[in-house]
Amino acid sequence: MKRPELVLAGAVLLCLPMVPSLLSGTLAPVTALEGFLLALTVSWIAGALISSVVTRYSNQARRAEIIRQLDEARRANIEAAGPEPVQPDRIIPPR
Repeated sequence: MKRPELVLAGAVLLCLPMVPSLLSGTLAPVTALEGFLLALTVSWIAGALISSVVTRYSNQARRAEIIRQLDEARRANIEAAGPEPVQPDRIIPPR
């Protein structure tokens, strides 16, 4: 996980609806803590899934870009070398 602070922020956002009942005393602190731990777990799983998808597509895009740059470099090297020398199709023995 590259950004654990986003996981924590997601868990806090999931638990915001509990705050009024926690402050009024209708929700026990232990129950609120259990809810927060559940929200933290859900946020962590969601963050890991999103991170793996983004990493997979990023790696594919990076690989495609490297291949494109290598092809351009090969073409540039071929053009810089000039035409290939003409090779005879067969060797004619001297007379």
